[in-house]
Amino acid sequence: MAAGYASYRYPAACEKLVNEGCSVVGLASPFPTQFDAAASIFVLTQGKLISADGSPFKFPADAPAASIRYYAIYYSAQWCPPCHAFTPVLVEWYKKFKPAHPNFELIFVSDDHDKAAMFDYMKEMAMPWPAFLFEDTNQDGKGIEKFAGSGIPDLVLVDASGKVLSDSFQNGAYVGPEAVVEDINKLVGGASPVPLVFQTPSAPAAEPALISVQDFSVARGAPAGT
Repeated sequence: MAAGYASYRYPAACEKLVNEGCSVVGLASPFPTQFDAAASIFVLTQGKLISADGSPFKFPADAPAASIRYYAIYYSAQWCPPCHAFTPVLVEWYKKFKPAHPNFELIFVSDDHDKAAMFDYMKEMAMPWPAFLFEDTNQDGKGIEKFAGSGIPDLVLVDASGKVLSDSFQNGAYVGPEAVVEDINKLVGGASPVPLVFQTPSAPAAEPALISVQDFSVARGAPAGT
């Protein structure tokens, strides 16, 4: 276990390990022989992405939505302590990674208790990526939630057709979002990967220390204060 990890641990009620079977769809699916337009991420997200101020998210002219080949779907919530440890690190990583990879986008899917909490969380963390409409995050397993595992923080990498390429849950065990970022660096980053850097409270700013959040998560939809 990397030094500094203990400083990010929380009371036992918030440290529920998630080592049960995950609900991810398509994890073991073979690569599709034909592009399934109905299952594409472009179709699932069209008209349903927003910015932190609630306005419709607009893709840059030089990188329209239709040109995105890889999507990282980030399931997270304001009430989740491990998410609070990981999200700022993911924000800094994204700000360095995204400009060099216009064929990649990250989408936040909230597991908060209401829309107000979702927007508070987005603003608190200064999320630079789009978020999925809160009211459309539960479509009986047929919408964007179909890729989610049983705990958060949960990061899932999919291609444009919706095929899962990397997951925070692997073979029923929680490996954490760090493993997915590593895969993004390999599959999308190519010659310009960007490492995750965790800053411990006790470490000097000039000497960041690497720690891990992969050993703990909280169950999705957990009641506030648990």
